[in-house]
Amino acid sequence: MQGLEDVDIRTLLQLETDLSDETLDGFIEYIRHHYGLANIAYLCPSFRGRSVADPFMALTYGEEWVEHYKDEGYGLIDPVHNIGARSVLPLDWARLPRAEKKVQRLFGEAAEAGVGKQGLTIPVRGPTNGLWALFSVTSDESDTEWARRRFELTKDMVHLAHYVHQRAYKLHAKEDELDLNTITKREIEALEWSAEGKSLADISILMRISVETVKAHLDSARYKLCALNRVHAVTKAIRAGLIR
Repeated sequence: MQGLEDVDIRTLLQLETDLSDETLDGFIEYIRHHYGLANIAYLCPSFRGRSVADPFMALTYGEEWVEHYKDEGYGLIDPVHNIGARSVLPLDWARLPRAEKKVQRLFGEAAEAGVGKQGLTIPVRGPTNGLWALFSVTSDESDTEWARRRFELTKDMVHLAHYVHQRAYKLHAKEDELDLNTITKREIEALEWSAEGKSLADISILMRISVETVKAHLDSARYKLCALNRVHAVTKAIRAGLIR
């Protein structure tokens, strides 16, 4: 699967600039429309003041379904949540266990409420210990149509799940002030090559160091920039004027 490091960083920056005045809900609706999806739901129970019973939510589901879901206590038995909270890999809803009658009723009522025939959930973790979220997308496609595009869709949704989480984190978690003086010249150089789209192997050759040392420089820079991942570290470095 394509890694987050392979995202077009300049495109990501432009997208954020274009949507800087939009709410998180507006951004999620933009993604839903762009990919022709039925619904999108981002849930984060780990922001300060939130819990599994009362997560931060940004979603396109109808209010009636959201209230019904809460009233029925479906959050306690929903395999999307229970398995997603422990997983690091994308979850196709079709492969989730549905043996329990209440779980069957949950999925049946969800379908009747227009949630979507197909579903995919991306677990997201970081940037701090204990911070996690679930990013789910649904579709009204047939099994055949869904199988045909699920692989490529999953790759894109992994990128977008982390990006939505990044935006939500910036809105709801206060970031520490950065000390740019702690970032070394070699770390900046590694970030510059990463911004140019170079792979770890390419950077290793260009900087005349091992791949493991390249990873160490990039991970150190990411930590110092309080970034979610390497793409986020590069975008923050660009905004801070460390690289161009």
